[in-house]
Amino acid sequence: MSPLTDPPLFGPGTMNTPWGLGSRLKVVELASDFFDHRNHRACCAAVGRVPRTGATLVPFTLNEFLKYLDVKRAFQRTPNAFRVLQIVQRMVSSGLLICTARGDSAIPALEDRYVYLVTPQDAQRAPFRWVPVLGPEYMYRLCTPALVHITGTTAQCCAVAGTGLVVDPRHVLTCRHVVSDMNVHPKQVFQRREYVVTDGSIHRHPELDVAVIRVDRPSLTPVTGAFWRPPVVAQTVYTLGYPKLPGLRDASVTMQPGTVTNESVTSFNGESMFLYSAISRPGNSGGPVMSDDGYVVGLSIVDATGQYRTNDAFSPHYAGIPAHVVAEGVKDLGLNIELPFEHYQ
Repeated sequence: MSPLTDPPLFGPGTMNTPWGLGSRLKVVELASDFFDHRNHRACCAAVGRVPRTGATLVPFTLNEFLKYLDVKRAFQRTPNAFRVLQIVQRMVSSGLLICTARGDSAIPALEDRYVYLVTPQDAQRAPFRWVPVLGPEYMYRLCTPALVHITGTTAQCCAVAGTGLVVDPRHVLTCRHVVSDMNVHPKQVFQRREYVVTDGSIHRHPELDVAVIRVDRPSLTPVTGAFWRPPVVAQTVYTLGYPKLPGLRDASVTMQPGTVTNESVTSFNGESMFLYSAISRPGNSGGPVMSDDGYVVGLSIVDATGQYRTNDAFSPHYAGIPAHVVAEGVKDLGLNIELPFEHYQ
């Protein structure tokens, strides 16, 4: 039967309305499993294909994947084939799927054959390896649970706060100036649980703007799969954190897009930094700066707002401590914390 006249794929009972993140994520997860050569025999059985004997495998087509979705009954209604095709094409453009052969079909790409390309490092980066396909909304969902609000007061008893990133069940990574420029409250609420934080549990790097807060039980839930790598000029980045938001009852995580404007600058006091245009408000300090392909490229530290002259317009830049400097600082603290870091070759 022609795909154009096949009611289960294109009729009124299909998912023709815009898809939310949950549906798109489900398709990506199922496609990753289906086109993975390690699952080939099981998927052949699911779609009624007799697997080829010998070492050579014949990759699956998109039409076979649509049949697999129907067999799995992963959705209440049959997914619209065109929307599935769009997601598969995003997976191809991001390098997750490789098109191994072009097929003939009334609809282009339905008979193309695909293989899911996963390296050992890709496997470690799950689920962040899907960020290029699912976008910043998905990255926000991944990062937000691991961000914590660090609160305290100034010497004048004014309330201030910063952001921290949970990197393992016992440690919160932040910037040194966040925990040095305030009197940190002895009781902190991280991930809806209360922890006692003393000055002895705060480990500050003597030179770099890096600090780690150690907590006792219950265990924290860290961000998993977020690899670190240095920023690159002109790449799209996002700041995440808890900026000060007057008039709101509760602290909230915000996400702001921008680009890296300079990947390596040095401050007057010798600090290695990078610059970006994503807005970083007071309170964002210590929060991660994420690239649009799902890597942590640094931590927010300061902004460079100001004026050249009273009547001159000034375009602000914001500064962060780059990923390789953060990794170096964490290693120096000797707390047995290892940030997963990707080096360029």
